Amino acid sequence: MPKKLFVFFTGFLLSFTIDASDINQNLLMVEIEGISLSTPIDEIPEILEIHGYNQTASTTFTKRTQASDQRKSIHRIEISDTDKLRQISYIREKSGGRIKSPPKVEEPILENEALIAQEINRIVCTEVSAQVKNERYCQPTSKSSIRINNGNTLQIGSDFEVTLNVSAASTAMRLKYIKK
Repeated sequence: MPKKLFVFFTGFLLSFTIDASDINQNLLMVEIEGISLSTPIDEIPEILEIHGYNQTASTTFTKRTQASDQRKSIHRIEISDTDKLRQISYIREKSGGRIKSPPKVEEPILENEALIAQEINRIVCTEVSAQVKNERYCQPTSKSSIRINNGNTLQIGSDFEVTLNVSAASTAMRLKYIKK
């Protein structure tokens, strides 16, 4: 009996390690505006320029687009790359205009943001057990909202942090990889 239990426990740990490794690899490959956590740092400015971004500081890139009701959307990407971590943050907010009313409740998420958010949500919430979904506060997705952990930062293992709070009004996505 102890030998069977040991074999089962070893198999369980091995499958957990493989799953964690798959999640890590998948999160490293998620692209936000053409860049991922595995994109070489010296290639990022050129890639973001192709996507319409201007470099406003050494690690910050912004783009302005026309939003509804005479307002503009400001898209901001911030990159952190140190010996200990690598991080991509993407934030979109509306600004300007005289119309300050909130967006319609069912207004859809921007298509490109929805695709990225769905991919992150799939990796973090869909391909896991019900227990892990509960621990990560995975929330049902809709055309107007995709959130994990109520939009707060979620620690995934010892290597990753994920923030996902996407709606038509604003978006915050952050992938952080802690290097070992």
